[in-house]
Amino acid sequence: MKKLLLATAVAALSVSAAHAAPTVYGKVFLTADYTDTNYDDNYRASATATSAPNDESTVKLNSNASRIGFKGSEELTDTTKLIYQLEYQINPDDDSQQFRSRDTYIGLAHNTLGTLIAGRHDTPFKLAKGNADVFNANADTLSIYNAGPRGYTNLGEYRANNMVAYKSPTIVGMPVTFTAAVSLSEVDKDTDSPATEKDEGANGYSASLVYDQNGVYLAAGYDNNMGVEDTAWRLAGTVDMGKMNMVQGLTLGALYQNADLFNENDDAKTWLISGKYAIANTPWTAKAQYINTDFGDNDSSEVAVGGEYAFNKATTGHIYAGQISRDNYKDDTIVGTGIEYKF
Repeated sequence: MKKLLLATAVAALSVSAAHAAPTVYGKVFLTADYTDTNYDDNYRASATATSAPNDESTVKLNSNASRIGFKGSEELTDTTKLIYQLEYQINPDDDSQQFRSRDTYIGLAHNTLGTLIAGRHDTPFKLAKGNADVFNANADTLSIYNAGPRGYTNLGEYRANNMVAYKSPTIVGMPVTFTAAVSLSEVDKDTDSPATEKDEGANGYSASLVYDQNGVYLAAGYDNNMGVEDTAWRLAGTVDMGKMNMVQGLTLGALYQNADLFNENDDAKTWLISGKYAIANTPWTAKAQYINTDFGDNDSSEVAVGGEYAFNKATTGHIYAGQISRDNYKDDTIVGTGIEYKF
């Protein structure tokens, strides 16, 4: 009887070891944002009497991509493992869109052949920007996601549904990787949308090529039939000046992209420059960013500065201020502060 119980316990332990528990991770990033909005006189005049907007000043609590996730892997063979991730948006400031799917997928990773995943995920084009956008975490205020021209606040920043993606291992021993993805339309149509002229039955495609080594990050990305874009391409890069033996703590970033939009005569041409400086012997990091989009008569620009205070590895305080100007629409002046906790 004792031998039977011992054998059962060993078997149970073996099963537990073979099926490792997933890693639980996430972050809570809550900010208080003051926004002063002033509408363009021409825009206000063109609106109807019932819809003409008024200038306003507001204070809002914003959840900046707060999330909870579960991820893990399971060895299938000596060279291949199953990988998975379930990641969901949470909003600690209200009850809207709780547990909305973020990067959620299942896939296979091979030691030498690369990784294949299927599910919902950021496009390779989006990920190509790396850390060039130093306000990326402030998704609803000062990030490139929000700084687009009138009518467009999400150029290139897509998380695609029904996506199958492949990421290569490093190519020929160089610090270069290639990623390609298709977003399946899952619709059998051969017609264009009346509103956007987009082919409703066509799949979307995205790809990137990335070099990343010794503090130098360079990337190129391409989108086709993604979101509001017929085609788009971007170049992005960051350089850690400390690793270049120049200025310790300073990282510079830049991005340029061109988006050919459905049902628009003009391409949207966006460029970004940024800098981030970790002040020596202090928990402070200063950062600044400029974004400009040339889009016919509806240009936009952003100027933003901020600071981060590292309480510890998991907790960071944020302060920032910026202005987003959109021609023929409105100007937003934003001042905010908040705290971010990662686990």
